[in-house]
Amino acid sequence: MSDIWTAVVVMSLVSAAAGILSARYLSTAKGQWVMLLLTLSITAVVFFLLFFAGQLFWARIVPSSAAIIYTNLAAVFAGLGAGWGWRLPQATRWRRILLSILLGAAALAAILWPLLSVALRPPPEGQDEWEGPVAMQSSWATCSPAAAATFLTANGIKVSEREMIPLCLTDYDGTPTLGLYRGVKLMASRNQRQVEIVDPSLKKLLQDDRWPVLMAVRLPFGVDDERFEAEWGWIPGMGHSVVGLGRSPEGEFLIADPAIGLELWSESKLKTLWQGNALRLGSPER
Repeated sequence: MSDIWTAVVVMSLVSAAAGILSARYLSTAKGQWVMLLLTLSITAVVFFLLFFAGQLFWARIVPSSAAIIYTNLAAVFAGLGAGWGWRLPQATRWRRILLSILLGAAALAAILWPLLSVALRPPPEGQDEWEGPVAMQSSWATCSPAAAATFLTANGIKVSEREMIPLCLTDYDGTPTLGLYRGVKLMASRNQRQVEIVDPSLKKLLQDDRWPVLMAVRLPFGVDDERFEAEWGWIPGMGHSVVGLGRSPEGEFLIADPAIGLELWSESKLKTLWQGNALRLGSPER
Protein backbone atom coordinates (compact mmCIF):
# COMPACT_ATOMS: atom_id res chain seq x y z
CA MET A 1 0.00 0.00 0.00
CA SER A 2 3.03 2.28 -0.06
CA ASP A 3 1.97 3.64 -3.46
CA ILE A 4 -1.43 4.65 -2.07
CA TRP A 5 -0.08 6.28 1.07
CA THR A 6 2.53 8.22 -0.90
CA ALA A 7 -0.23 9.49 -3.17
CA VAL A 8 -2.37 10.42 -0.15
CA VAL A 9 0.46 12.54 1.28
CA VAL A 10 1.18 14.20 -2.07
CA MET A 11 -2.47 15.05 -2.79
CA SER A 12 -3.00 16.28 0.77
CA LEU A 13 -0.10 18.70 0.33
CA VAL A 14 -1.38 19.78 -3.10
CA SER A 15 -4.88 20.41 -1.75
CA ALA A 16 -3.49 22.36 1.22
CA ALA A 17 -1.35 24.41 -1.17
CA ALA A 18 -4.45 25.11 -3.28
CA GLY A 19 -6.22 26.41 -0.18
CA ILE A 20 -3.33 28.70 0.74
CA LEU A 21 -3.10 29.91 -2.86
CA SER A 22 -6.79 30.78 -3.07
CA ALA A 23 -6.82 32.47 0.36
CA ARG A 24 -3.68 34.57 -0.09
CA TYR A 25 -3.32 35.25 -3.79
CA LEU A 26 -6.58 34.48 -5.63
CA SER A 27 -9.00 36.45 -3.47
CA THR A 28 -10.25 40.00 -3.74
CA ALA A 29 -11.82 42.48 -1.37
CA LYS A 30 -15.05 42.26 -3.36
CA GLY A 31 -17.38 39.85 -1.61
CA GLN A 32 -19.38 38.97 -4.71
CA TRP A 33 -16.26 37.70 -6.51
CA VAL A 34 -15.14 35.58 -3.57
CA MET A 35 -18.63 34.14 -3.28
CA LEU A 36 -18.66 33.39 -7.02
CA LEU A 37 -15.29 31.63 -6.83
CA LEU A 38 -16.42 29.64 -3.80
CA THR A 39 -19.59 28.58 -5.62
CA LEU A 40 -17.62 27.58 -8.71
CA SER A 41 -15.21 25.49 -6.66
CA ILE A 42 -18.03 23.57 -4.96
CA THR A 43 -19.75 23.09 -8.32
CA ALA A 44 -16.48 21.79 -9.76
CA VAL A 45 -16.24 19.22 -6.93
CA VAL A 46 -19.72 17.88 -7.65
CA PHE A 47 -19.28 17.97 -11.43
CA PHE A 48 -15.94 16.16 -11.26
CA LEU A 49 -17.25 13.43 -8.95
CA LEU A 50 -20.29 12.85 -11.17
CA PHE A 51 -18.63 12.80 -14.57
CA PHE A 52 -14.86 12.47 -14.39
CA ALA A 53 -13.75 10.73 -11.19
CA GLY A 54 -12.19 7.30 -11.58
CA GLN A 55 -12.31 7.14 -15.38
CA LEU A 56 -9.73 4.89 -17.04
CA PHE A 57 -8.46 7.65 -19.36
CA TRP A 58 -6.77 9.24 -16.32
CA ALA A 59 -4.31 6.34 -16.32
CA ARG A 60 -3.06 7.55 -19.71
CA ILE A 61 -2.20 10.89 -18.14
CA VAL A 62 -0.92 9.54 -14.82
CA PRO A 63 0.32 5.96 -15.46
CA SER A 64 0.79 5.20 -11.77
CA SER A 65 -0.67 2.37 -9.73
CA ALA A 66 -2.03 5.11 -7.45
CA ALA A 67 -3.73 7.00 -10.29
CA ILE A 68 -7.02 6.64 -8.41
CA ILE A 69 -5.61 9.06 -5.79
CA TYR A 70 -3.46 11.34 -7.94
CA THR A 71 -6.24 12.10 -10.42
CA ASN A 72 -8.96 12.94 -7.91
CA LEU A 73 -9.11 16.66 -8.65
CA ALA A 74 -12.20 17.00 -6.44
CA ALA A 75 -9.79 17.30 -3.51
CA VAL A 76 -7.97 20.20 -5.18
CA PHE A 77 -11.24 22.00 -5.97
CA ALA A 78 -12.37 21.52 -2.36
CA GLY A 79 -9.01 22.89 -1.16
CA LEU A 80 -9.46 25.99 -3.32
CA GLY A 81 -12.96 26.38 -1.88
CA ALA A 82 -11.62 26.16 1.68
CA GLY A 83 -9.31 29.09 0.96
CA TRP A 84 -12.08 31.20 -0.53
CA GLY A 85 -14.37 30.26 2.36
CA TRP A 86 -11.79 31.66 4.76
CA ARG A 87 -11.74 34.98 2.87
CA LEU A 88 -15.49 35.52 2.75
CA PRO A 89 -16.13 39.15 3.70
CA GLN A 90 -18.96 40.22 5.97
CA ALA A 91 -19.00 36.77 7.59
CA THR A 92 -18.22 36.13 11.22
CA ARG A 93 -14.93 34.48 12.05
CA TRP A 94 -16.51 31.26 13.32
CA ARG A 95 -18.57 30.89 10.13
CA ARG A 96 -15.45 31.25 7.99
CA ILE A 97 -13.56 28.77 10.15
CA LEU A 98 -16.42 26.25 10.01
CA LEU A 99 -16.77 26.54 6.23
CA SER A 100 -13.03 26.13 5.69
CA ILE A 101 -12.90 23.12 7.99
CA LEU A 102 -15.84 21.47 6.22
CA LEU A 103 -14.32 21.97 2.78
CA GLY A 104 -10.91 20.85 4.02
CA ALA A 105 -12.51 17.71 5.46
CA ALA A 106 -14.25 17.14 2.11
CA ALA A 107 -10.87 17.36 0.35
CA LEU A 108 -9.34 14.84 2.76
CA ALA A 109 -12.34 12.50 2.43
CA ALA A 110 -12.05 12.61 -1.37
CA ILE A 111 -8.36 11.71 -1.16
CA LEU A 112 -8.94 8.87 1.30
CA TRP A 113 -12.16 7.55 -0.21
CA PRO A 114 -10.69 4.42 -1.89
CA LEU A 115 -9.36 3.37 1.53
CA LEU A 116 -12.45 4.46 3.43
CA SER A 117 -14.75 2.51 1.12
CA VAL A 118 -12.80 -0.70 1.77
CA ALA A 119 -12.86 -0.05 5.52
CA LEU A 120 -16.57 0.77 5.58
CA ARG A 121 -17.59 -1.98 3.14
CA PRO A 122 -15.12 -4.85 3.60
CA PRO A 123 -14.91 -7.10 0.54
CA PRO A 124 -15.39 -10.87 0.48
CA GLU A 125 -12.28 -12.92 1.19
CA GLY A 126 -12.25 -14.33 -2.32
CA GLN A 127 -11.30 -17.74 -3.63
CA ASP A 128 -9.06 -19.60 -6.05
CA GLU A 129 -11.63 -21.52 -8.09
CA TRP A 130 -11.15 -22.05 -11.81
CA GLU A 131 -13.25 -23.39 -14.65
CA GLY A 132 -10.65 -24.16 -17.26
CA PRO A 133 -8.80 -20.91 -17.98
CA VAL A 134 -11.42 -18.79 -16.17
CA ALA A 135 -11.09 -17.61 -12.56
CA MET A 136 -14.63 -17.75 -11.18
CA GLN A 137 -15.89 -14.88 -9.06
CA SER A 138 -16.78 -15.69 -5.46
CA SER A 139 -19.51 -13.02 -5.23
CA TRP A 140 -21.27 -10.52 -7.45
CA ALA A 141 -18.86 -7.81 -6.25
CA THR A 142 -15.65 -9.60 -7.25
CA CYS A 143 -15.99 -9.92 -11.01
CA SER A 144 -13.15 -7.44 -11.59
CA PRO A 145 -10.46 -9.16 -9.45
CA ALA A 146 -11.55 -12.53 -10.87
CA ALA A 147 -11.33 -11.21 -14.43
CA ALA A 148 -7.95 -9.66 -13.59
CA ALA A 149 -6.74 -13.06 -12.38
CA THR A 150 -7.91 -14.67 -15.62
CA PHE A 151 -6.26 -11.94 -17.68
CA LEU A 152 -2.92 -12.06 -15.87
CA THR A 153 -2.81 -15.86 -15.87
CA ALA A 154 -3.48 -15.85 -19.61
CA ASN A 155 -0.41 -13.61 -19.89
CA GLY A 156 1.72 -16.07 -17.91
CA ILE A 157 1.34 -14.39 -14.49
CA LYS A 158 -0.36 -16.92 -12.23
CA VAL A 159 -2.54 -15.22 -9.63
CA SER A 160 -5.91 -15.83 -7.96
CA GLU A 161 -9.04 -13.78 -7.36
CA ARG A 162 -8.23 -13.82 -3.64
CA GLU A 163 -4.85 -12.17 -4.26
CA MET A 164 -6.28 -9.54 -6.58
CA ILE A 165 -9.10 -8.33 -4.30
CA PRO A 166 -6.94 -6.11 -2.03
CA LEU A 167 -4.74 -4.96 -4.92
CA CYS A 168 -7.81 -3.81 -6.88
CA LEU A 169 -9.27 -1.94 -3.87
CA THR A 170 -12.43 -4.03 -4.16
CA ASP A 171 -15.10 -3.47 -1.54
CA TYR A 172 -18.46 -5.07 -0.83
CA ASP A 173 -20.07 -3.01 -3.61
CA GLY A 174 -17.52 -3.77 -6.32
CA THR A 175 -14.29 -2.45 -7.80
CA PRO A 176 -13.50 1.06 -9.06
CA THR A 177 -12.14 1.15 -12.60
CA LEU A 178 -8.85 2.70 -11.50
CA GLY A 179 -8.72 0.15 -8.69
CA LEU A 180 -8.80 -2.60 -11.32
CA TYR A 181 -6.04 -0.76 -13.17
CA ARG A 182 -4.02 -0.60 -9.95
CA GLY A 183 -4.22 -4.34 -9.35
CA VAL A 184 -3.18 -5.20 -12.89
CA LYS A 185 -0.46 -2.54 -12.89
CA LEU A 186 1.11 -3.80 -9.67
CA MET A 187 1.15 -7.45 -10.74
CA ALA A 188 2.44 -6.58 -14.21
CA SER A 189 5.25 -4.45 -12.79
CA ARG A 190 6.33 -7.28 -10.49
CA ASN A 191 6.73 -9.42 -13.60
CA GLN A 192 8.47 -6.81 -15.76
CA ARG A 193 5.40 -6.19 -17.94
CA GLN A 194 3.80 -2.93 -19.03
CA VAL A 195 0.06 -2.20 -18.94
CA GLU A 196 -1.46 -0.68 -22.07
CA ILE A 197 -4.71 1.30 -22.10
CA VAL A 198 -6.61 0.02 -25.12
CA ASP A 199 -7.93 2.58 -27.58
CA PRO A 200 -11.61 3.23 -26.74
CA SER A 201 -12.61 2.57 -30.36
CA LEU A 202 -14.06 -0.92 -30.85
CA LYS A 203 -13.04 -0.70 -34.49
CA LYS A 204 -9.41 -0.25 -33.43
CA LEU A 205 -9.68 -3.20 -31.03
CA LEU A 206 -10.86 -5.43 -33.85
CA GLN A 207 -8.18 -4.16 -36.22
CA ASP A 208 -5.40 -4.76 -33.69
CA ASP A 209 -6.59 -8.32 -33.04
CA ARG A 210 -4.24 -8.58 -30.03
CA TRP A 211 -5.44 -10.75 -27.20
CA PRO A 212 -6.06 -11.25 -24.31
CA VAL A 213 -7.85 -8.02 -23.43
CA LEU A 214 -9.38 -7.21 -20.04
CA MET A 215 -12.64 -5.36 -20.67
CA ALA A 216 -15.00 -3.44 -18.42
CA VAL A 217 -18.40 -3.83 -20.09
CA ARG A 218 -21.94 -2.71 -19.33
CA LEU A 219 -25.44 -3.17 -20.73
CA PRO A 220 -26.75 0.33 -21.54
CA PHE A 221 -30.28 1.32 -20.65
CA GLY A 222 -32.82 1.10 -23.45
CA VAL A 223 -31.37 -1.86 -25.40
CA ASP A 224 -34.17 -3.46 -27.41
CA ASP A 225 -32.73 -6.97 -27.50
CA GLU A 226 -34.57 -8.72 -24.64
CA ARG A 227 -32.13 -11.65 -24.62
CA PHE A 228 -29.57 -9.63 -22.66
CA GLU A 229 -31.83 -9.56 -19.61
CA ALA A 230 -34.14 -12.55 -20.13
CA GLU A 231 -31.60 -15.15 -21.29
CA TRP A 232 -28.14 -13.84 -20.44
CA GLY A 233 -28.86 -12.20 -17.06
CA TRP A 234 -27.46 -8.74 -17.78
CA ILE A 235 -28.73 -5.88 -15.60
CA PRO A 236 -28.94 -2.49 -17.37
CA GLY A 237 -26.43 0.00 -16.03
CA MET A 238 -24.45 -2.51 -13.96
CA GLY A 239 -20.78 -2.84 -14.89
CA HIS A 240 -19.04 -6.18 -15.34
CA SER A 241 -15.51 -7.31 -16.19
CA VAL A 242 -14.63 -10.01 -18.71
CA VAL A 243 -11.57 -11.10 -20.68
CA GLY A 244 -11.46 -11.41 -24.45
CA LEU A 245 -9.16 -14.35 -25.20
CA GLY A 246 -9.33 -14.30 -28.99
CA ARG A 247 -11.53 -14.87 -32.04
CA SER A 248 -12.83 -18.08 -33.53
CA PRO A 249 -12.45 -18.86 -37.26
CA GLU A 250 -16.12 -17.89 -37.62
CA GLY A 251 -15.37 -14.42 -36.22
CA GLU A 252 -16.94 -14.86 -32.79
CA PHE A 253 -15.12 -13.76 -29.66
CA LEU A 254 -13.96 -16.22 -27.01
CA ILE A 255 -14.90 -14.50 -23.74
CA ALA A 256 -13.86 -15.54 -20.25
CA ASP A 257 -16.74 -14.41 -18.04
CA PRO A 258 -16.00 -14.86 -14.30
CA ALA A 259 -19.72 -15.37 -13.62
CA ILE A 260 -20.27 -18.09 -16.22
CA GLY A 261 -17.04 -19.43 -17.70
CA LEU A 262 -16.12 -19.51 -21.37
CA GLU A 263 -18.60 -18.02 -23.84
CA LEU A 264 -18.74 -17.11 -27.50
CA TRP A 265 -19.92 -13.57 -28.23
CA SER A 266 -21.00 -12.24 -31.59
CA GLU A 267 -19.58 -8.96 -32.79
CA SER A 268 -22.98 -7.32 -32.34
CA LYS A 269 -23.13 -8.47 -28.70
CA LEU A 270 -19.67 -7.11 -28.00
CA LYS A 271 -20.61 -3.85 -29.71
CA THR A 272 -23.65 -3.49 -27.43
CA LEU A 273 -21.68 -4.13 -24.24
CA TRP A 274 -18.46 -2.34 -25.17
CA GLN A 275 -17.80 0.82 -23.13
CA GLY A 276 -14.30 1.70 -24.37
CA ASN A 277 -12.51 0.65 -21.16
CA ALA A 278 -9.96 -2.13 -21.65
CA LEU A 279 -6.41 -3.16 -20.79
CA ARG A 280 -3.78 -5.38 -22.34
CA LEU A 281 -0.18 -6.18 -21.44
CA GLY A 282 2.78 -5.25 -23.56
CA SER A 283 5.67 -7.54 -24.40
CA PRO A 284 7.90 -8.71 -21.50
CA GLU A 285 10.74 -6.32 -20.69
CA ARG A 286 14.23 -7.52 -21.52
